[in-house]
Amino acid sequence: MIRTLCSRGMTRAELEEEFQVSRRHIYDYLQAIEGLGYVFVDHEGGGERVWRIDGGYQGIKPEPATLPELMALHLAKSHLAYLNGTPFVESLEHLIQKVEAGLPTKVANHLKRVTQVFVPLQAPIRPYENQGPLLAQIQRALLLQRVVRLNHTAAGYDEPVEHRVDPYALLLYQYGLYLFGYSHRSKARRLFAVERIASVELTDDICDIPEDLSIERAYERLFGLIDEPVHTVRIWFSPEVAYLVKERRWHPTQHVEAQADGSVVATIEAGGLDELASWVLSWGADAKVLSPQALIVAVRSKLAAASRQYSS
Repeated sequence: MIRTLCSRGMTRAELEEEFQVSRRHIYDYLQAIEGLGYVFVDHEGGGERVWRIDGGYQGIKPEPATLPELMALHLAKSHLAYLNGTPFVESLEHLIQKVEAGLPTKVANHLKRVTQVFVPLQAPIRPYENQGPLLAQIQRALLLQRVVRLNHTAAGYDEPVEHRVDPYALLLYQYGLYLFGYSHRSKARRLFAVERIASVELTDDICDIPEDLSIERAYERLFGLIDEPVHTVRIWFSPEVAYLVKERRWHPTQHVEAQADGSVVATIEAGGLDELASWVLSWGADAKVLSPQALIVAVRSKLAAASRQYSS
């Protein structure tokens, strides 16, 4: 419709048919379009009034970016600093350059300050600067929904294995990228850590993304990436770290209950006992698993193994 308004214009009858609304709503739509930066002229055409965008596509008058908007854009860039050298950051930099090219002088003078507002302190990161071409292939495969052949080395193995994969999404987890898709070799949905992918080749085959696929819903029941049955997990945290647990959300199902002595008990409905055990141990003596028993056993086992490392 915008294309038609830019070229020949539209009559009231055409606008009513396009929007499928009564005449009294047409002006509301025209005002909304004007709010996007378009300028209208109207004239008589064949006995009917015609609305046309002045100057065609040249009539679009984009609103310049504001300082808060530029801050938000540079925040996004700083948060993705560990992806420098990849097509994602390169595209974001090109977008920022386009936005900043049309800045008013007053805003441009503040630009240096805007770029220094956010300082990313991210650790540990996985460097991807040497995998730009590989990520560009993954990006194309996801956008075009093309089946790929990739060589991936699983954790604990020395040699890569070839997989034919229907790519569904690129997951970002703890500053790491994972390609999520269906492996025809495994006949199951798999995660492939990008840093362990040696090569990616697009095929001519198109893949269909399952209609019932909801990656967020699939992973919100897990504590990390390991797909395991859900457990009701209860963990006690000492008064010294209780404020940290209350101020942060570690999982969507997290519920924190304050205790009389200043400690807290956090309840989480999640799977991934191994990842949960490692997280609990990161708190040292300030955390204790109350349930389930399987998680208690996992923590004890890891503690015993760590203790043996120092026994001599």
